[in-house]
Amino acid sequence: MSAEKPPAWEAEYDTVRDLLGQSFMRLRFPASFEKEFRQNMNTRALETVRENYWMLFLLALSAVLIIYFQYTVGGVWIGAVEDLRLAVLMGLCIISVLVIFTALAKSPSMDRHFFSYTVACCLLMLLFMTIFPAYFRDEVLRQRSTYLVIYLLMIVYGVANLRLHQSAFIGFTGMGAVVLAVNVLGMQRFDWGMFMQFFFLTNLVGVGNNYVVEVRERRLFLQSRLLDLEKRQLNKLSERLVQLAREDGLTGLANRRHFNDRFLMEWERARRDGKPLALVFSDVDHFKAFNDKHGHLEGDRALIAVADVLKSVATRPGDLAARYGGEEFVLLLPNTTCDGAMEVARELIAGIDAKAIAHRGSKVAKHVTISAGVASMVPDVHIAPAKLIDLADEALYAAKHEGRHRVVVSTAC
Repeated sequence: MSAEKPPAWEAEYDTVRDLLGQSFMRLRFPASFEKEFRQNMNTRALETVRENYWMLFLLALSAVLIIYFQYTVGGVWIGAVEDLRLAVLMGLCIISVLVIFTALAKSPSMDRHFFSYTVACCLLMLLFMTIFPAYFRDEVLRQRSTYLVIYLLMIVYGVANLRLHQSAFIGFTGMGAVVLAVNVLGMQRFDWGMFMQFFFLTNLVGVGNNYVVEVRERRLFLQSRLLDLEKRQLNKLSERLVQLAREDGLTGLANRRHFNDRFLMEWERARRDGKPLALVFSDVDHFKAFNDKHGHLEGDRALIAVADVLKSVATRPGDLAARYGGEEFVLLLPNTTCDGAMEVARELIAGIDAKAIAHRGSKVAKHVTISAGVASMVPDVHIAPAKLIDLADEALYAAKHEGRHRVVVSTAC
């Protein structure tokens, strides 16, 4: 025989624990986790953009203020006019891209294209921030404009909630796009030394930072998953404990405590509605003799068989079959008269007879039989709930006294 497979949640729990225990975390989970993690990261990236898009416009405003305060005195531009025109044109281009990007990010229909338009917009801004300043005549203005590139790359790597390979794709593709543009445009005065400083080194630092961030995000994801699994297990254990507290361990019927709770609840409901409530008490005939002749193991099997019949006759949603104690059972039948309860009791006796469980110690029949007592009443505020139990119990006692293997209806019916 092959070993029984553990439940799915246990296998998942072990996988999560193994992943969390790794000292060096690879940036890829098993397929089932990876898909959910990517969806989670993409959703968070979108939420970050939608909630903090103003930071992007703050970037553009910072560039304008840098230029204004550095190259104006009393509101008069003191730099080269060509630099001013280029700065204004660069600002207009960057702001246009930001407006387009914000509009796309705020459109739910474009969510599935988020990474595609993010790459396109970032590449355009990186090109504008690198190519335009290369034509500035003023070296200080050209150098300060590189801060904008560094700022944008840090946003991409640090706060955009993009995964490492997405951020690195934007950073290094932007770097390659600038190199291509410089060669196509034949920019002889392009400062490659400065380019390597602010672009290549920023990408390297960004990759390292983004790796740390993504590892943290992946660990947080796994820890959250682990908490969910533990919560699910605790809920299952709690449900099982509740079930054990309400269920008879041998027969699977309601136990006496559960019966008492349901009986009081149904009593109050019947009292409010003015409807009858019935009980059928039953007892296995000569059960001690059965255990003596057949053994306690067979006695347990006989009780289980009797319980199965009780379950089969308690068919309505409100009906309850319970083990009252030992070999004694009870049926709780809401909105049932004495006649109706008597029919159920007869059906119960017939069902157990049909089982034909051999009983060598019985003085009634050659098979296991039961006796049943029936009582029903419309509850009243002046009547204690125990009264109905007493009536059904008295009817059961009468059934035994009259020879067993029969139904007796309470004289109060």
